[in-house]
Amino acid sequence: MVIAIVIGVAVLITYQQPTKTLTGNAYSNPPMDSMGMMHFHPQLTFVVDGKQATVPAQIGIDQTLWQDHSLDSYGMQGMAPLHTHDTSGTIHVESYVNRYYTFGEFLDIWGMNLDGYKQVTMTVNGQPVSDYKNYILKDGDKITLSVTTK
Repeated sequence: MVIAIVIGVAVLITYQQPTKTLTGNAYSNPPMDSMGMMHFHPQLTFVVDGKQATVPAQIGIDQTLWQDHSLDSYGMQGMAPLHTHDTSGTIHVESYVNRYYTFGEFLDIWGMNLDGYKQVTMTVNGQPVSDYKNYILKDGDKITLSVTTK
C-alpha cells in the first residue's frame, strides 16, 4: 500500500511540471524519454546580409566549434547538450537533465559572438523575438537569425 502511494505521488509530480515564463514565453520542458534523456529539435536558418548562410555541422561536437563547455555534464559524452550533426540547421537538444536551454547557450557553445554585427534580429515561427539570447528553445521552433555586418 505504501509503495502504491509513493508511486502515485511520483507520477503526479512527473506530470505536473510547473510552467515558467522567461522572455515572455510560457513553456514547460518536454518530459524525459525512456532512455532518461530530453531530446528535441529546433530548426535554425542563419541569414547574413540578406543571404542564407550555412549553419556549420558538428557545433558542440567538433572541438573547433565547441567553445563553451559549461554545460558538458548535461550532454552525452563527446557532445554538448546543444549541438548540430550536419549543415541542415537542426539544433539537437539532447540532455540528461530536464532544464531550460536558451538560444544564447547554443550561441555560446558555437562561439558565435553577435556583438560585432551592426544589426541582429531573430524571429521564431514568424514572430519577432527581442531578447534572442534568453529565448528558450522548444521542439519544432523555426528560428531565423539575421545579422547585418558593419
